[in-house]
Amino acid sequence: MTDIDPMISDQHQAVVCDPIDFTFTTPDLILNIIRPLIDAQSLPALLSLSTISTNFEQIIRTSETFWKELCHQRWKGKWGFQRRWEAALKQYDVFNECQERRDTRVTFWRQRYFEEEQDATRESIGARELSSLTFDFRFWIGQPIVVDERIVVKSGLLQSASRDVRFRWNDEEPQIEEGSDDWFSHRGVLTGHPCREPGIEWFMNESSIIQWGFRPNLWPRGEIRRTENWGWEIRNPNVVMRAIDTLPSLDDDTATETEAEGGHDLNDVDDRLWKDLIDSLENVPMRNAPQVNGYPVTAELPRSFLEHPFVD
Repeated sequence: MTDIDPMISDQHQAVVCDPIDFTFTTPDLILNIIRPLIDAQSLPALLSLSTISTNFEQIIRTSETFWKELCHQRWKGKWGFQRRWEAALKQYDVFNECQERRDTRVTFWRQRYFEEEQDATRESIGARELSSLTFDFRFWIGQPIVVDERIVVKSGLLQSASRDVRFRWNDEEPQIEEGSDDWFSHRGVLTGHPCREPGIEWFMNESSIIQWGFRPNLWPRGEIRRTENWGWEIRNPNVVMRAIDTLPSLDDDTATETEAEGGHDLNDVDDRLWKDLIDSLENVPMRNAPQVNGYPVTAELPRSFLEHPFVD
């Protein structure tokens, strides 16, 4: 007896021979099947499945529905989700209106997915983009307390010193004086600093090394870098600032009831913005600090601060 009954129709035989290709025949169907598998880390696994089905491979290569869902799942927990998603939706409408592009084999959402992945690795920022951001400003070191006769300096990360720091920039103003040998290529005015005094200037070079303060006695240089959550961070040995996501995602599992009703729970937003640093706090002896009651003075600092080589 053969494996396939000769009385079964050719169509039924095809189903028995290749049930995967029979199942994965439409973008909507495959999306419903694999939706629970789609998350921030799922793409390599999903791509590997395409090796066992030509229909599945075709869907992954050309399905706008599939890649749109993958973009949504990938981006929704990232800094800047709302702006990123809304911008992509608008550009997709323009893409669809262009008959010439619609006739090509370009998959808008697939291309957009990889463009955003590439942009997330960008470590430098331009003056225009920097000036568009608002930062939460926090000190590394907070106030000392007494714990069992020991002096412990609490982390400054636990409380915001300012949530309205802006690096203002006017591209019409000259950035570098002619003939000067200044290290910076952009300059502007910093507002919202906790000291609340006017006249604070900032200076930045093309490598995103940045410094601010009152000339000529500026505070220590720092650097601008990307966070793992695709946000922007500025840190020097004294302070750390993180760009506030003014339109945090309302689509992820951690959205609060307040957010769902149209507001934003600031405590919850702060928790997300600073969670990685606060969760990694360690109590370590402070350098050059005298002992008190026979014990070293310790401070709560995140591991990334202890391991980070700050700019000289």
